[in-house]
Amino acid sequence: MAKLTQEERRARLAAREAEREQKRQQRLRRHVVTCPHCGKEVLDHMTKCPFCGGELSPRGYSPMSEEKKKKIRLVTGIIGAIIVIAAFVLAIFLGD
Repeated sequence: MAKLTQEERRARLAAREAEREQKRQQRLRRHVVTCPHCGKEVLDHMTKCPFCGGELSPRGYSPMSEEKKKKIRLVTGIIGAIIVIAAFVLAIFLGD
């Protein structure tokens, strides 16, 4: 296989970069929708239009319910308390 000149390497690198950018743009376009209030393009996961502030209904996503948030906070608090108590008990028994 013949060695590439520096110019050929740069050209190949530029072509690869252009191809990557094109693929990235295609992936991004799949997640773009039009705001029904102002007509501007926004991402499909947004709940509010960043341009006009209109409410949007996200496609394929729904915000977490308040009840679920409370349960997560409760479980996290309990686990944190258990860890603190365990560390305290270990410090007492290992400190002797």
